[in-house]
Order: sequence, then structure tokens, then C-alpha cells
Amino acid sequence: MAERVVVDQIDFRSALVFPRVLNAATGAFQPARLLAATFIVLALAVAGRFYDALRGPTIQPAGLLAPSRSQIDSAVASDVARRAALENLPPEQRPAGMDVRGGIDVETVYVSLQNRLGSVSDREADGIRRALERLDSYRPKGTFDSFSVAVGRCVDSLAVGVLTVSPAVSLGAFANLFIDLPLACWREDRWFCFIFGAAFLIAMGAGGAALCRMTAMDLAGKDKLSAADAFAFVKPRWINHALVPVWPLLTLVVLLPVAALLGWLSRIPLIDIFAGLAYGLVIVLAFFAAIALIPWGFCMPLAVAASACEGCDGLEAAQRTVAYVLRRPLHALLYFIMATIGVSLVIFISDLFAMATLSLAANFVGMTAGEGPMASQATIRLLLPDDLSPSRSLGFTASMSAGFVGMWITVVKSIAVGACFGAFWSVATGAYLAMRKSCDDQPFDDLWMPGTPAGSRQDQAA
Repeated sequence: MAERVVVDQIDFRSALVFPRVLNAATGAFQPARLLAATFIVLALAVAGRFYDALRGPTIQPAGLLAPSRSQIDSAVASDVARRAALENLPPEQRPAGMDVRGGIDVETVYVSLQNRLGSVSDREADGIRRALERLDSYRPKGTFDSFSVAVGRCVDSLAVGVLTVSPAVSLGAFANLFIDLPLACWREDRWFCFIFGAAFLIAMGAGGAALCRMTAMDLAGKDKLSAADAFAFVKPRWINHALVPVWPLLTLVVLLPVAALLGWLSRIPLIDIFAGLAYGLVIVLAFFAAIALIPWGFCMPLAVAASACEGCDGLEAAQRTVAYVLRRPLHALLYFIMATIGVSLVIFISDLFAMATLSLAANFVGMTAGEGPMASQATIRLLLPDDLSPSRSLGFTASMSAGFVGMWITVVKSIAVGACFGAFWSVATGAYLAMRKSCDDQPFDDLWMPGTPAGSRQDQAA
């Protein structure tokens, strides 16, 4: 006869680990973690703006994810520029091609109007400012500017889909964010993919490791790390952490040269026949690249967390996380759902506070601002793209005032984005520790500490 066992109580915190993945998201609002995440976001923004300043506007006004600009759209923009030049520029300052339909460059007319603005009367200046406002919506945008707007819209749509339980909306936003947007960047500006992509991977690897370490120490019940301590933890091995997101991308090192050579050969008569036959080789290489990259898209955040928790290098972190996911796929799916819900809730809360803060400030100041630089600020809407007012041409002091106002608005938005960025790495760390617990029965508080062999457990180190 089997022995009877009486259970007085169940420690649900130890028995059920998936709620800890969801709870990890709330740690993104801790001041130290929020400060570190906001710093990383601002560093990426500065790098992106610097790239746009050097590269110049190259993206169509509608953005990266919009359909390609048609000839009709180009003709309309050219007609608007022609009308603005005829009304506000003397004949000697008008661009060439005024008599040719569709031959006027919007940016050329815009710059000419700006240069003329300081040398005309107040009455003429008002007309030039109105023309500049009309032209602004037809001007091309910088790659980072378009990229950041597209990312914000995709993330907001993803959060809306999760919170309203709309799988179609969530999957559409997910596809736009991780498939359509990278392909659009590659198609429109490959230098941006290489230069900003490198900065982005460093921020995701090294910066993400700092945030993951802060989360891991919190989940382990140890002393909380400050932002300075987290970056100090990453600093001695920052190259190792920065390379974690890169390893599976090395599969493209073989695919890209072969595909580029084949594309070049396809332009040569007669040889293009053999290039067509060899296209199967590109298909095979692309298939192996997809095998490596698709699982890595889901495992990469866990690998960054593994490098922060275990002290292992990038290749070992990749092998460890992929093995965990393949060993417990249903657990991984459950933790992924919890992580998605947690990040979506943080996005909602962050957007709510940003919307309330900026809307209250804009409306109360707007009561007495008149026609000054604070009269028409952006209307912030919950989980929707901001309704940006067109840029206005103001006087010298008013332009400086508007610039400072824009700076403070950017600070508020950066903090909100920092909270979302921190939540992403917080739930990634919670999911990794949960997967480790499910697969190896290793407790959450068992973390690698500097000075011990990488990947060793505390009891082994002792």
C-alpha cells in the first residue's frame, strides 16, 4: 500500500516560474534600469541623427514601409515646388528646369526659400514661411528618421494587437518590424544597414547585457545594481557581449559574396545563362542562412541574457539558448507569451504617462502662448503615431525657444522608449532564467560572478 502524503501548502513562487517572466517587466520602471536604458536609447538616437546629417535625406516622404513613390506623386511634388518658386523667388534665383514638367527638385526650392527668408520684408517673409510649410510634407526624409518612425508605429501596433487580443494585428506588426522594415532599409540605404546596424548590434549586445545583469540580480534577490555598476560589469568583456548578436549573422558572409557575384554575372550576355543555372546554389545557401537566422531571431535576446548571467562567450550563449528552446519548446512558447504581454503592458503604461505629461503641458501652456513657438506642439495619442504639426519657420529667438521645447519633448519620449527597451531585456532575462530552471533545475539566484570560471555554478565555485 502506497504511503499517504499530506501537503500543507505549496510554494507557488518556486513551483510556477512563468509569472516571474511577466513580473520581470515591471522592473523596467526602476530608476537605475530606466536611466541605463534611456542612456542607450539616446546614444542610438544621436548616432542615427549624425548619420542623417552626413548622408542627407534619401527616403520618400511617406516613409520606409510605404509603397514606392509613383510618377504621379513625384509630379505633384514638383508642381508644388514650381508654384512656390514662381511665387516667392526672383527669376535669377529660381532653379533650372522651371519650364519642364516634373523637373523641379523640392529640396532645392526649399533651401532657396530658406536662404531668401532673411533678406525680405515681413510681408514677403510670411509668404515664404507658408510655402516652406507646404513643401515640408513633400521633402524626403533621413533614413534614421524614417526608420525610428516606422519602428515606433510597428511597436505600438504590436502592443495594440496583444492588448486587444487581435492576432492578425499582432502578426502584421511583427512581420513589418522584423521582416519588411529590415528589407526596406536594405533596399533603400545599405550604408545605413552596415553603419547604424553595427552601432545597433553593439547597443543590443553590450547595452542589453548591462540591463540583463541588473534584472538577473533583482530576480535572484541579490543587491540591486546601479546603472554605473551594470556598465562596469560589462566593460571588461564588452567585446564578448557585443558579439553575441552577431554570430549567426556570419552565415551571410558566405551568402552575400556569392549572391553579389551571381548578380553581376547575370548582366553579361551568354554568361547570364550559367548564372541562371547557378541560382540554385544561392537558394541552398539562403536556405541554410534561414535555418540559422529564424531560430536566432527568437533566441538572440535569451543569448544576451545568458552572457550576462553565465559569463559565457557569444557562441556558447547561442548554443545554450537554442538547446534550451529545442528541449522545452512548449515552455519556451509559454514564456514568450508572458514576455510579450509584459512588454505590451509596459508600452501601454509608458505611452499613457508620456501622452498625459506632454498633452497637459502643451494645452496649459497653449492657453497663453498665442502664435509663439509653443502654440502648436505635437498631439500625443495613446498607442498611436504622434500627430506632428508641420515645422514652422520662426524668427531667431522663437526658433531657439522652439528648439528647447522640442528638446524637452524628446527627453520625455526618450524616457518612455527607454522603459520599453528596458522591459524587453527584463523579460528576456526572466525567460532565460525560467528556461534554465525548467531544463537544468538551476535556481534563479545561481549567477556567475566576476572572478569565477565562466559558466560555473556557485556550488562548484565554492
